[in-house]
Amino acid sequence: MRDLLVIVPSRGRPGNITRLMGAMEATCKGDTTLLVGCDGDDPALDGYPEGPEYALNEGLRGVVAHLNALSAPRTGQFRFMGALGDDFVPRTPGWDVAVMEALEQTPFAYGDERVPGRAAGETVCHIFTRSAVVEALGYLGPPCFGHMFVDNAWAAWGKACGTTFLDGVVIEHLHPAAGKAPGDETYQRSAGFLGPDRQAWEAYQADGLAADIAKIKAVT
Repeated sequence: MRDLLVIVPSRGRPGNITRLMGAMEATCKGDTTLLVGCDGDDPALDGYPEGPEYALNEGLRGVVAHLNALSAPRTGQFRFMGALGDDFVPRTPGWDVAVMEALEQTPFAYGDERVPGRAAGETVCHIFTRSAVVEALGYLGPPCFGHMFVDNAWAAWGKACGTTFLDGVVIEHLHPAAGKAPGDETYQRSAGFLGPDRQAWEAYQADGLAADIAKIKAVT
């Protein structure tokens, strides 16, 4: 069994994957695998670099659907799994080993995204967890979400079940809202999920969150 699978959905951003791959090659110290999920109708598909593992998903709508399609079938292949956006860049040498060491102690872990205006540890826009958690739930993110508010669910899971904020591990989020990247069509598509996902979060808190927390606690 391999150690850590890092799942990254991407659309229209082969340059981001090239950047992420280079950063991981420079900083990873453990047995860590990058798996990129792409849309079959992505016009930039031919521009993606060789190096990462790829999965081509047809007919999936939203980042969370990609995360789930790529995580659940692989729980028997990796001890740990994580979700990053293609606009993240790990900066700290050995960050992956630090993540895995943290996951030996708590079922969730995340790093410092370096988002201006937010104190370190206030955001959970990426997550790492044990494969046993994904297996127990059947997913990495509640499938009621398309893109937004899945981070709220991850934060709630971690608060209830145990999470480690790795304040010495920088996994920088280069997002337009942080003034670190220009907007593009992919960001615009993601923004379209805001309203429906807000409603999904309200519904999930009322009917779903407690059951998921119980499933996580049962395996941790």
